[in-house]
Amino acid sequence: MDHKSNKTSSKKKLFIFIPIAIVVVAIIVFVCYRGFKSKEAFIFSEHLDDVAATINGEKLYYKDLSFYVLYEEEKVEKEAQIYNPESTKDWWNTYLNGEFVSVSARNTAMNMAIHDRIMYDLAKENNITLNEEEKTKLANSQNDFWEDLLDEQKNNMPVSRDFINETIEQIALGEKYQGKLVAEKGVNYFEYNYDGYEYNNMIKNDYKIEIDDNYQKLEFGEITIHHDKVNYINGVNGPDEVKKDK
Repeated sequence: MDHKSNKTSSKKKLFIFIPIAIVVVAIIVFVCYRGFKSKEAFIFSEHLDDVAATINGEKLYYKDLSFYVLYEEEKVEKEAQIYNPESTKDWWNTYLNGEFVSVSARNTAMNMAIHDRIMYDLAKENNITLNEEEKTKLANSQNDFWEDLLDEQKNNMPVSRDFINETIEQIALGEKYQGKLVAEKGVNYFEYNYDGYEYNNMIKNDYKIEIDDNYQKLEFGEITIHHDKVNYINGVNGPDEVKKDK
């Protein structure tokens, strides 16, 4: 009887020890991972005056990307709130169409910024200006942007409101030139969007573009918004388990 009792006691201790050991190992791995990430992190707000890209030698600074960071993070975070409101980071970590959503947002922001700077420069070269009606539309676009922005983003602005409004105005001038360009070429407007066929042919032939290697270290979804709990890839642990981390 004593032998059986000792055996049962040992099994109980083993059953208690294994889950504890798993939790301890998980905590160690998580802490090491976070420590590694913090060392490797590239903080956007600390590099605003650094060069993010060059376009035929023209410098595009990280501060010039501020509008695009705000825009992409606002858009994707609102998608994330629909995908899993209990843990919006799940959407950012989703692997979709060959890349993670966060990586797609980062690439899109840079591609849009380069496209808009090229179109703006061409607008200036061609003396493009906005008429009164277009200025009214611009003011409406600026107001819409600020109304759509998440409250958290307004508290984590990397640059001033005026700087963002100036970027939106430059985009409007570039869009006007793009309209002139597509009319001359006799193609659809979207052909000269940042992902358009005609635009990509144009930059391939006429532009040398270099992007700072550090740009790839930016973690979109953690620049003007933040997720302060453990994040699960694609929600595999489920909303109920995510709630426990709150």
